[in-house]
Amino acid sequence: MSKPLCGAVLTLLLITTVTVAFYIQPVEAGNTIYIHADGSIEPSSANITRDAFNVTYTFTGNNYDTLEIKRDNIILDGVGFTLQVASADGIKLNHQSNVTIKNLNIDAGASYYGVYLYYSLNNTISNCSIYLSSTGISLDHSSYNDIYGNRIERNGVGVDVSGLDYAHHNLIHNNTIASNSGYGIRLGDSRNSVYRNNITDNAEGISVIGDFHNIYGNNVTLNTRGNGIGISVNSRGGGCNVSYNYVAENTLGFFLSPGSPDCEPNTLKGNVMVNNSILNFGILGDGGAGDEVTRLYNDVDISNTVNGKPIYYWINRENDAVPSNAGFVALINCRNITVENLILERNLEGVLLSFSNNCTISGNNITNNGEQLAWGGGNIVLYRSSGNHIYNNNIATDHWTGHGIKLGTYSSNNTIFENNITKNAVGVWATGQSNFNNFSKNYMINNKQGIRISEISANNTVYDNDIIGPGTYGVYLGAQYNTISENDIVYCEYGVYVSYSYNTVVGNNIRENYGAGVYVGSANNKFFHNNFIDNAAHVTGTYSNSWNTSYPSGGNYWSGYEAKYPNATELGSSGIWNTSYVINTNNIDYYPLMAPTAPITRRFTAYSNLEVEIYSNSSISEFQFNITTKKLSFNVTGPAGTSGFCNVIIPANLLWGDFSLFINGFPLVEGVDYTKTYNSTHYMFHITYTHSEHVIEITGSEVIPDFPSVMILPLVMILSMVAAVFTKKVVRKREI
Repeated sequence: MSKPLCGAVLTLLLITTVTVAFYIQPVEAGNTIYIHADGSIEPSSANITRDAFNVTYTFTGNNYDTLEIKRDNIILDGVGFTLQVASADGIKLNHQSNVTIKNLNIDAGASYYGVYLYYSLNNTISNCSIYLSSTGISLDHSSYNDIYGNRIERNGVGVDVSGLDYAHHNLIHNNTIASNSGYGIRLGDSRNSVYRNNITDNAEGISVIGDFHNIYGNNVTLNTRGNGIGISVNSRGGGCNVSYNYVAENTLGFFLSPGSPDCEPNTLKGNVMVNNSILNFGILGDGGAGDEVTRLYNDVDISNTVNGKPIYYWINRENDAVPSNAGFVALINCRNITVENLILERNLEGVLLSFSNNCTISGNNITNNGEQLAWGGGNIVLYRSSGNHIYNNNIATDHWTGHGIKLGTYSSNNTIFENNITKNAVGVWATGQSNFNNFSKNYMINNKQGIRISEISANNTVYDNDIIGPGTYGVYLGAQYNTISENDIVYCEYGVYVSYSYNTVVGNNIRENYGAGVYVGSANNKFFHNNFIDNAAHVTGTYSNSWNTSYPSGGNYWSGYEAKYPNATELGSSGIWNTSYVINTNNIDYYPLMAPTAPITRRFTAYSNLEVEIYSNSSISEFQFNITTKKLSFNVTGPAGTSGFCNVIIPANLLWGDFSLFINGFPLVEGVDYTKTYNSTHYMFHITYTHSEHVIEITGSEVIPDFPSVMILPLVMILSMVAAVFTKKVVRKREI
């Protein structure tokens, strides 16, 4: 090896040695420290002493190896010293009993247990600080143990109780369990008690996955890591008592899941859920209980509150009204219940109906309920509930976090109408064979999806809704045999997105959608009498569908038709163009309509940010505004002989003064051919005529100046001065 190469290698080794030495923790090497069944300590050099009776073992300094206790009926007193183990468990008990571990700091390996009890009974862990382990304390098939007064923090899991039928009657109380990256406490098996703990800054405070546990009097706060849940009860067998817990300022507060078909009721009393940032309380799984309503038969009374308002969790109630102070409403197997004039916010469900029929939900302000990315829910959720009426509610979220109204499995024959539904993930969603529902006259704006029908939900009617973007889908059809009719579907990426067959889309205004008016991802659907207005593309997709009924009923109205087929004329006097509208090879409207089937509002930017609105039952084209002649003009087209009208709304700072109106160059008479109104900001002209094709002109005596002449001279002077100053500076700079 050459000298330069040897030098490089030695330098590298030296650097590596120094680096490793820098990162190694200052611990004393070793294997395992044992307290044997005979009372002896191995190795004898461990920093532990024992009394003459081999009962009390006391740390005399820090230790750096796993401590395995094989003797029963002893006390291990750390007296404030530390057991620090780099990559192994801290303390292990295997089939031991009556061992007390106290006053010890335990820092185990990141992938190991701080204290691990396996098939061990009647042990006590108190006043210890346990940190930086995978699991702080693991009670694996271990029962009747007492865990109190400890600080259990910065672990993966704080306390884990597991082992079917062998991890019960443990007491976990008066501990501080904080800053664990996973669960603070995870309770498996059954009949354990968790009480008076301070549980904070974990990913999930208390997770209950076993049965017949007692969880009471805990402060569960500020658990915001990961999903940030305060308490979740997912007990299959039920029978848990969860009472008088303070659940505050977590990301998600308190979740309760349905049990198994033969579960015992859980009991919730006196729990306070307050200021949890996303959700306070809810029933996981959208209240889904399979075919067994008894899975939801929990004892939840009004002593439980969300933000100071009681929870109403009614079971088997009839002919009643929910009180006006409700903070959460769940109706389980109820009939003829009225839910009205409530303010319900920040729960997994605002109103949950499960197995409940013929109820009325009206006049409520239901906002920011549900969390669609992970947990589901929504502002109003129905599950196996039919014949309900939901109307005149304000249903919204701030950031598209939850669904508006969700009809879950087998929720049929419901009527949803005249609601304001804003900024939800899905405005209205029928799923899981929810059939024969009627959605009508709802005002829906800025939802990611307006109305979604999916998962074998058939024979639903979507009628006369205002569905306004921005959003991905105005209407998403992921099921068969549904009818979408006479809706205004505006400014979505896809006005109507069709992924299943045998649906009917008829008589809708589908306009100004910025991806496509309709996307067809399946065949054998019917589209007719729709008005396709100013979409980026009227239709995309190549599956073969029907775009018209028979002559003379006709097909659809397509804006831009005249430009695409400039030589087309009317077919007889039918109001149908004589040239087919070709979408693509598989999709042709053979009888395109000359005029919209319903009045349409068109907006035109006339000057700068000033817009002119034209509301008309005619086709509008060739809009122009001329400042020089103080005139705006446009063409109107419709089936010959039919009545036409247009309402023209003009900003008063665009065109004003004395107006004159013309049709095809002939003057119109105010009070006969048109009316004029003024509201201090806009002029509105209502113009009537008999259809064919006309040019309408509106002139005023005053117009917005193109560039005010009084400003020209001052501007020229200012520019001249700036130029002179700039020239002087350049000359001076060159001189210097």
